[in-house]
Amino acid sequence: MTLSPEPRGLRQKLTLAGALCALGLGLGWPGLMAEEPLPDGPRLTAPYRYGDDELIIDEVFQSHLPGTLKKYSLRLSVHPRLGDWENNDHMRLTTVLRYGLTDNCELSAGSNLYFSHGHGTIRAFEDNGAADLRLGVKFDLGQFLFRGWDTGAGLDYEIPVRHPPAELTDGLRHSRPYVTFSHRLKAHPHLRIFVGMHGDIITRTGLPGTFGKNAFHESSSGLTGGWVIDRGNLHYTFEASVDTTRVFARTEEDIYTIRPGVIWEIPTRRDPQLMTHWQVGVSLNDTYGPGGNSVGASFKLRYSQELKRKSHREPAIVTP
Repeated sequence: MTLSPEPRGLRQKLTLAGALCALGLGLGWPGLMAEEPLPDGPRLTAPYRYGDDELIIDEVFQSHLPGTLKKYSLRLSVHPRLGDWENNDHMRLTTVLRYGLTDNCELSAGSNLYFSHGHGTIRAFEDNGAADLRLGVKFDLGQFLFRGWDTGAGLDYEIPVRHPPAELTDGLRHSRPYVTFSHRLKAHPHLRIFVGMHGDIITRTGLPGTFGKNAFHESSSGLTGGWVIDRGNLHYTFEASVDTTRVFARTEEDIYTIRPGVIWEIPTRRDPQLMTHWQVGVSLNDTYGPGGNSVGASFKLRYSQELKRKSHREPAIVTP
């Protein structure tokens, strides 16, 4: 579900942003006020064992945080794009494979796999393939810059593969370097605040593509800040970002985004302390850019699986 009203001046923009800020604070306030220490147990340690990028779900939470997978860990995530069933002729399955090269270095590879679902103008499974190839490397640099602040840096690279349907790609190559800082509050150990800088250096491929309402056609850079509250099976998230083409391109365009969200790790029926492989993410977002103001909501489902079984049980990881 997406609502895209036309902008009606600065007052409307501030009202929408303020409403979403209030919603984000409302979602996080119960966790923010909790004074109890972070309890042990596997249901609270999954994001740390599996690296901070386990929280990334497209259109729900998109910021890299410093933590990486443990050495030799191998993890697969599959994200079906359920909205494609109604909006596109093709159904996408976003797949990501992550590998812990060392305790401080993580590699990733993924793609948007697709197939025609038969509810559009193309028969079911008549058209299928991979729309793109995505490669990434990420380093956990510890606290070498600022005491109490974990630091991470990395690079994501994305390129279209062959000739994907124009509705599934923007036809551009993307190189996205980033650096991110995260700090867990001692008084509220469930709460992490973060800030990051990122870039998106693009080159054209000549392939036809489709751009969103507020999507840059040129290289850009940006700043992102927000927080994550870990509360049992739930992770409350909030992101605010500003992106601009003023640094790397000749145009002078800016995009402002506010996104509060919730990620739920679904527990098993037989033991609520244990997680299944499924996650549900829900978010609202308010984006203002060259295409005007856009308010939307997202509901996402993701399946994750650890592919390498370990012969021993890891101790719970608790950050004070």
